[in-house]
Amino acid sequence: MSADCFRGQKPEAVVFDLDGTLADSAPDIHYSLNTVLSRNGLPPLELNAVKVMIGGGPEVLVRKALDELGVVTMPGEIRRLSTGFEDTYSELGNTLTTLFRGAAECLDHLKRIGIPVGLCSNKPEYICHQLLSDLDIRRYFDEIQGSGTGLPTKPHPEALLAVLRQLAATPARALYVGDSSTDVETGRAAGTPVALVKGGYTAVPATALGADCVVESLADVPTFWQ
Repeated sequence: MSADCFRGQKPEAVVFDLDGTLADSAPDIHYSLNTVLSRNGLPPLELNAVKVMIGGGPEVLVRKALDELGVVTMPGEIRRLSTGFEDTYSELGNTLTTLFRGAAECLDHLKRIGIPVGLCSNKPEYICHQLLSDLDIRRYFDEIQGSGTGLPTKPHPEALLAVLRQLAATPARALYVGDSSTDVETGRAAGTPVALVKGGYTAVPATALGADCVVESLADVPTFWQ
């Protein structure tokens, strides 16, 4: 996908991933994860190690953290620790989280020109709402889909397709913006063009993940149809 992928026509909707795309939430996730690890007698992890574990939801995060530490768990232990992480993360809030460069400008532009905006994340949905409110960007979103609602998590396409249905958007005429291979796989499965933003939470460079387009900043997204 190039800057003229929509041939001068606006997309019917733009849907964003959250962690690593709109919000640099890794510092808060890192702090909450290490808090739970410490409470359970486990050593802390470095921030950069945690960054590349983000994106699959709390259970995936905890599983990757324990694998990194070489910890073998008993049945039910990952679920217990992930619940502890989720509770801790919600309780401690988003004091260390910031918007990525260009995010506010992009969202404001989409709002002004009337393009519906959605969110599709593997973060628990109630925490998505909390985070968007804390960052003062909740007003830009017409539809929010997080995990814990009964739909399968990404890269299964159903969560993204559910958002697009609510936005009355055709998948092939919408745009999904993320930062990782999970987002590319999700968009491909849904039949939706995918743009990745550099600097997200991925060990592999965004340019090597097979997206339709890679941008330096979210502020570049509106140039696709201008």
